[in-house]
Amino acid sequence: MSEPKGNGNRVKYPLVIKLIVIITLIVIFSTGLITILSSYFFMQDSASRAEENNLTLVQVFAARMEAELRELHSNTLLLLDSLRVSESDVAYRFSEQNFFERNTNIAYIGVPGIVDSYNEKFFLANEIDKNLAKIFLQSREEEMSLANSGELFVLNATPYFDFPMICLVGPYEEAGNKNRLMVLFSTEKLQSIVETGSAFVTYALSYSKEVIVHPDFEILKAGIPEKSKLLLTRIFSTEQESLQFVFKDEEGIEFFVASQKISFANFVAVSRVPVRLVYQAVYEIATRNIILATIVLLTSILGVWFFSMSISRPVRSLVEATKKIEAGDYSINLRPKTKDEIGLLTHSFVNMAEGLLEKERLKETFGKFVNKEVAKRAASGELKLGGERRVATIFFSDIRSFTAISENMSPEDVVEFLNAYMTRMVDCIEVTYGVVDKFIGDAIMAVWGCPITQGSPMRDADFAIRASLMMRRSLLDFNKDRGTPDKPILRIGCGINTGYVLAGQIGSAKRMEYTVIGDSVNTASRIEALNKPFGTDILISENTYKLLKDRIIVEPMQPIKVKGKVAPLQIYAVINYKNAEGPQTLDEVRQLVGIPVPKSIPKTDELKEEVKYEILEKK
Repeated sequence: MSEPKGNGNRVKYPLVIKLIVIITLIVIFSTGLITILSSYFFMQDSASRAEENNLTLVQVFAARMEAELRELHSNTLLLLDSLRVSESDVAYRFSEQNFFERNTNIAYIGVPGIVDSYNEKFFLANEIDKNLAKIFLQSREEEMSLANSGELFVLNATPYFDFPMICLVGPYEEAGNKNRLMVLFSTEKLQSIVETGSAFVTYALSYSKEVIVHPDFEILKAGIPEKSKLLLTRIFSTEQESLQFVFKDEEGIEFFVASQKISFANFVAVSRVPVRLVYQAVYEIATRNIILATIVLLTSILGVWFFSMSISRPVRSLVEATKKIEAGDYSINLRPKTKDEIGLLTHSFVNMAEGLLEKERLKETFGKFVNKEVAKRAASGELKLGGERRVATIFFSDIRSFTAISENMSPEDVVEFLNAYMTRMVDCIEVTYGVVDKFIGDAIMAVWGCPITQGSPMRDADFAIRASLMMRRSLLDFNKDRGTPDKPILRIGCGINTGYVLAGQIGSAKRMEYTVIGDSVNTASRIEALNKPFGTDILISENTYKLLKDRIIVEPMQPIKVKGKVAPLQIYAVINYKNAEGPQTLDEVRQLVGIPVPKSIPKTDELKEEVKYEILEKK
């Protein structure tokens, strides 16, 4: 085989020759027999102590965690007893407030139909949106219903809040009626138990194999890695409460593992430590034995040192460069200094870093112009030219009287104000899993269900409504510092429709754009335009209303006849979610956001724009 040619690609001094010289010198002057025997006996002792420490650690952790959960459950039941006997709202609120002041780690306590208590200070202190708790409770409703039959268990809530939290769910009976108790609380205190800083990794799992406590926050969010799934199978495949064994994962790494099952709250405590780290002291002793045996061979040691340094220096440089890349820094200042395999590796490593840097720049730039999910799928080749017919929820919003507002502002001020406004609105869309399709001046078009869906048209429509209500609240906050001629109060209108669309990459092979088109999109745009004459801020079609009629408060408006359609369309003004805080009527919405009550609904011929709709008489 010919050697690689070219600058930085030719091997002049093969690494194999260097390693042969070093290894030969070490083997000749080592006392292998002594090292092997001493290492063996010390290894057996280390393994025994590691297994004992591992089992003790997991039992202590399990006991402390059980005690914490029992105390939490007991305190919560005492609170419910106190609330039940409260003779007034003042006494009720005092008991509730006093409990949360003493239990600052608890975010929420709920018993369906009886108690629905939020620790407002907790959400404010940790900068968490309280609505995320509602989303979590709704999404895990089916699992939580198991508590009605008498089960007590825990659920991982960390992925919903991006904060270490779990939910204790258990049975609750009042006046003979079976119900369930739900307690959302922070696991920071439990996290402090497992974050020991030692080689032992201790964590807790629910009986459904869901991680509930773990020192690695990323695992709390994403779950147990695939390579550890066999370990879970081993733990949950036996009826034994306590286990101790050696486990080898899919990558061939061996661990000492100990587990302890706890019937209270149905969880399992697990502790593991790499076998390699347990035997590290053995390897250190073996190294010292070799040094002592070869100390008289100073000349040979100096030769080995010379060769080892010629290898270790470039290797250490590569290690440091690897750490920079791991941290996201691709600007590597590294040059090959040898003509061996390490020099070749360094040359290839630098080329790889330059390629990653260019790719990251492209990805960062591309992601500013399109939705991150669309950018990701486009980069991976999932999105091809063409489209597919899908059910989606389309959203349009527009700033009222934007032309009049912008006339009194400089172009720079218009851009600055639009950027601040768009940032808030886009955040509301993205946090509810929507995709911004495009910006049309001051207007925003977004879609739920393409290219990603939350599982069903109803969930997609639900998130679209949530986004529009979040926009309402965000705009109120945005307007707090406005109200002057230079900074006028903003009003927006939102139109939402659900139906079939054609979704995909629209354009040519050289230039394309992911978007949705179709009659459903046009209808959503028409509906948005009706907010001004109707004196509303959020209007939805009947298709969207039918999906969520049991969840939302609406007020029917006059039927409309849309251009290009024969049959009139029924539209609804969105007030709020049922049982949610905030406005309960359209008048309250108008008062909240500052929309004047229209004196009358204008007829079609009174509209000073293109005739896109005809307003009919209300039945």
